[in-house]
Amino acid sequence: MSPLTPFETPEADENKNVAHIIEVMRRKLEKDYAPGSTRRDAHPKHTAVLQARFTVEADLPQALRVGVFAMPGSFDAWVRFSNASGTPQSDAVKDLRGCAIKLREVPGQRIAESDEPTTQDFLMVNLPTMPLGTVKLFHDAIYLGTEWSLLLFAAKMLLSGHAHILKALQAAKTNPTSPADIRYWSTTPYLFGVGQVAKYSLVPTSVFKSRLPAPLSDHYLSDNLEQHLAQGDASFDFKVQLRSDAAGMPIEDAGVEWREDKAPFVKVATLRIPKQEFRTRERDELSEALTFSPGHALTEHRPIGAVNRARMRIYKEQSAFRQQRDQRRKSA
Repeated sequence: MSPLTPFETPEADENKNVAHIIEVMRRKLEKDYAPGSTRRDAHPKHTAVLQARFTVEADLPQALRVGVFAMPGSFDAWVRFSNASGTPQSDAVKDLRGCAIKLREVPGQRIAESDEPTTQDFLMVNLPTMPLGTVKLFHDAIYLGTEWSLLLFAAKMLLSGHAHILKALQAAKTNPTSPADIRYWSTTPYLFGVGQVAKYSLVPTSVFKSRLPAPLSDHYLSDNLEQHLAQGDASFDFKVQLRSDAAGMPIEDAGVEWREDKAPFVKVATLRIPKQEFRTRERDELSEALTFSPGHALTEHRPIGAVNRARMRIYKEQSAFRQQRDQRRKSA
């Protein structure tokens, strides 16, 4: 693991809690899946895997000409939309929704944690914060919720004065019209060159908007996205929020929102998803073969904060476990 940046402070028992999270998640995968069919432990159900084009804006201000955004140009990308539940379930069940972007053939130096030499990943969900914003809270949710019961975790949150976290998690679970119709946020911070820290957001800009079917089907999100891409492209503005020196923008607690009135998001790129057929066996297989991690990053976009440090280690070890258990060949 790379040394901490000047922006970071280690969390108490961080390494111990991360190691235990990995153990618990591994036991859950072994229990839930037979060898040869092990799904990822986070966001296992994809609603689409799509080819896309990520185009950096021309004439960006100097402060935003960093890493991927240093020069105007375009990158081919894969986009994976998903449901957040650790257990694959119907789209009709209210849930958090995720969007993972993998830029391909990106030149530049990677961080030490990266195991992909030419990619840059951006991982986001449809919520501006991560309510379980510390490794300790994340550990308790995984351990108690997996090996005991969600009720026990909820009771601990209530007794420890964290009822607001339960409310935030519940409120974030929705039934959107389509993965292409909602906004996503990185929730966690990243370096943005030297001396700057940023968060990311993906804002939908498509002219076409889907409608909720009645009743909601098990795969209505994929159905609506299929209908969208049959008639035209989907598009998003990719935006960056540079951290200001104002109070209330912590690095080590991803549960605190960086207020946009103090640090506005600025567009730096366009993500365009062209018309395409994506409900194929090849795309389903690619969804399982692709690995996404905050650690797939240029040095200019290094993930920081305890939650990101934990995610880099957990994702890497869990991916290796899945690949070894199922003898899959990793693809990027």
